[in-house]
Amino acid sequence: MMAEKINGICAQKGMTPYALAKKAGISTSATSYLLEGKTKPQVYTLLLVCNALDVTVGELFDGENS
Repeated sequence: MMAEKINGICAQKGMTPYALAKKAGISTSATSYLLEGKTKPQVYTLLLVCNALDVTVGELFDGENS
Protein backbone atom coordinates (compact mmCIF):
# COMPACT_ATOMS: atom_id res chain seq x y z
CA MET A 1 0.00 0.00 0.00
CA MET A 2 2.82 2.38 0.77
CA ALA A 3 4.21 1.96 -2.76
CA GLU A 4 0.81 2.83 -4.24
CA LYS A 5 0.57 5.90 -2.02
CA ILE A 6 4.06 7.11 -2.97
CA ASN A 7 3.34 6.49 -6.65
CA GLY A 8 0.11 8.47 -6.34
CA ILE A 9 1.84 11.41 -4.67
CA CYS A 10 4.55 11.38 -7.34
CA ALA A 11 1.88 11.41 -10.05
CA GLN A 12 0.05 14.33 -8.40
CA LYS A 13 3.27 16.30 -8.20
CA GLY A 14 4.44 15.30 -11.69
CA MET A 15 7.59 13.75 -10.22
CA THR A 16 9.35 10.94 -12.04
CA PRO A 17 11.06 8.13 -10.14
CA TYR A 18 14.41 9.58 -11.21
CA ALA A 19 13.47 13.02 -9.90
CA LEU A 20 12.33 11.48 -6.61
CA ALA A 21 15.61 9.61 -6.24
CA LYS A 22 17.63 12.71 -7.03
CA LYS A 23 15.67 14.95 -4.66
CA ALA A 24 15.67 12.36 -1.85
CA GLY A 25 19.37 11.62 -2.32
CA ILE A 26 18.87 7.88 -2.75
CA SER A 27 19.80 5.56 -5.59
CA THR A 28 17.50 5.08 -8.54
CA SER A 29 17.51 1.32 -7.94
CA ALA A 30 16.37 1.81 -4.33
CA THR A 31 13.63 4.12 -5.58
CA SER A 32 12.52 1.60 -8.20
CA TYR A 33 12.31 -1.21 -5.65
CA LEU A 34 10.35 1.05 -3.31
CA LEU A 35 7.90 2.21 -5.99
CA GLU A 36 7.38 -1.35 -7.23
CA GLY A 37 6.67 -2.54 -3.69
CA LYS A 38 9.57 -5.00 -3.76
CA THR A 39 11.13 -3.61 -0.59
CA LYS A 40 10.19 -1.80 2.55
CA PRO A 41 12.46 1.16 3.22
CA GLN A 42 14.37 1.80 6.39
CA VAL A 43 13.00 4.63 8.50
CA TYR A 44 15.76 7.01 7.40
CA THR A 45 15.06 6.31 3.73
CA LEU A 46 11.35 6.80 4.30
CA LEU A 47 12.05 10.17 5.89
CA LEU A 48 14.18 11.20 2.91
CA VAL A 49 11.37 10.22 0.53
CA CYS A 50 8.78 12.09 2.61
CA ASN A 51 10.96 15.20 2.65
CA ALA A 52 11.43 14.99 -1.12
CA LEU A 53 7.68 14.68 -1.61
CA ASP A 54 6.90 17.33 1.01
CA VAL A 55 4.60 14.99 2.96
CA THR A 56 4.69 13.58 6.47
CA VAL A 57 5.18 9.92 7.30
CA GLY A 58 1.67 9.98 8.76
CA GLU A 59 0.25 11.01 5.38
CA LEU A 60 1.76 7.89 3.79
CA PHE A 61 0.11 5.62 6.32
CA ASP A 62 -3.15 7.54 6.71
CA GLY A 63 -6.04 5.14 6.30
CA GLU A 64 -3.84 2.12 5.63
CA ASN A 65 -5.41 0.03 8.39
CA SER A 66 -8.97 1.18 7.74
